[in-house]
Amino acid sequence: MPTHNRFFTTPDGKMHPLGLTLVGPVVQIEIHVPLPLAEAIVREGKIVPQPIVGYGLIDTGATMVCVHEPVLKQLGLTPIAQVNSGTANGPAKQNVYPARIACPEQGWDLSLNGVAGVNLEGQTVLLNPPQPIIALLGRNILEKALLIYNGPGGFWSISL
Repeated sequence: MPTHNRFFTTPDGKMHPLGLTLVGPVVQIEIHVPLPLAEAIVREGKIVPQPIVGYGLIDTGATMVCVHEPVLKQLGLTPIAQVNSGTANGPAKQNVYPARIACPEQGWDLSLNGVAGVNLEGQTVLLNPPQPIIALLGRNILEKALLIYNGPGGFWSISL
């Protein structure tokens, strides 16, 4: 089980606990068309859409993986179900899409039965320059992982 560690340091190499607060537990990810759908697209002689690359925020408050819905639509995916969701803005119905999420840096390649299509407009990772968050990596991934969020130490680790 490979482990990813993210330490936040100042330019002179000292630990910077505020970095964890400002940036949070994020990883660069790719959202892909699921493999069975990609194979069907190839059989039809069509081109499989390229994955969408962005940042995923590890979110212990999200029951399932949530992906910015325009990303899913850009991949040409169609909803397979709906789910009732409790959001910071109150209850909402969310479309559920098939999807595959990869994190090449960590060696993760996760085919998921469904991800919720949500509005993550304006959610960013405070990098230079700021980058959009395209997914919330929820508890349906974390149930297979060991996550350590060390606030006082200014780092986080995950093994998946």
